[in-house]
Amino acid sequence: MDSLPDNQPPANQQPVAALGLDRLLSHSLELRSQHCYALHPVEAVVQHFRAPADSPCQQGHGELRFEQAEAHYRAGAQGLRLSEIPQLPQQLRELSRLSTVDRAGRKALRRWAEESGLVMDEARFFQSWEEQGKRGGAEHQVYYDEQCGRWFKRLYHGVNHSTLGDYLIRMRLHGLLFPETAYRLEGFTLNAKSRELAPVVSQPHVEVDTTQPLVSKAETQDLMAAMGFAPVLLKHEGVLDDGYFAYLHPITGILAHDLHDENVVRLPEAAGLAVIDPYISLARMGTWAAFKLAEVGFPLPPDDSL
Repeated sequence: MDSLPDNQPPANQQPVAALGLDRLLSHSLELRSQHCYALHPVEAVVQHFRAPADSPCQQGHGELRFEQAEAHYRAGAQGLRLSEIPQLPQQLRELSRLSTVDRAGRKALRRWAEESGLVMDEARFFQSWEEQGKRGGAEHQVYYDEQCGRWFKRLYHGVNHSTLGDYLIRMRLHGLLFPETAYRLEGFTLNAKSRELAPVVSQPHVEVDTTQPLVSKAETQDLMAAMGFAPVLLKHEGVLDDGYFAYLHPITGILAHDLHDENVVRLPEAAGLAVIDPYISLARMGTWAAFKLAEVGFPLPPDDSL
């Protein structure tokens, strides 16, 4: 492909509707052919799983869907001038260079959220969160709404060097792989001082059968094997660590990990298992998942543009 002209108008100054998904995909592949970062197209992966697990009502609230948010983020992240877009990372420590495009993507997403009336009251979220004891984990602040039977989660910290674009892709993939616990995009909080944008998602409550033993790793392996996933052993600080509880789908390159016995739970009355909160990422060139797999001998994947 020909290289993009350095004076090309930034995509984030154009409406996403005018760009269109095909234009965004074409732009992404063209950037990557120049060995520059671009948010990975996930449409082929989505298509692979869509037929058996299509549940659009669980992927958004009303007209709001993760795909919309991702498209606006992608337009901003890819809308920088070519000279401003970093080269694809070649190792884990270089993932921090993606902060430049993450800021551009967040800016475009913030503009869309404000113009579309998708900004939620941050103080109200914090009030509900604090009243329930400030529940949460490494990524989310969490509270439970008993009236609607859903857990509301606000992203406050990205892990594994992930961008907000990575997070939105992860939410889409979760709904396809585990539709019974699919996330729903509720909106965004916006801090009045810092202007920091944070997505708020929700997830249906799952009743767990606490009278039975915890889900074993063998049971989780059987569950994932039925979906085409195979277990992989990743490294932590250079040492093989079974604590990742990781599974790879070799056809699509999806790496799902953190499937331990708190995130894979047993439903009542022999109803089976449910996966609540795994970490899902795509193993593509220049990604955290690709680097972690390379540490244990997997070849680096081909680039999407090839």
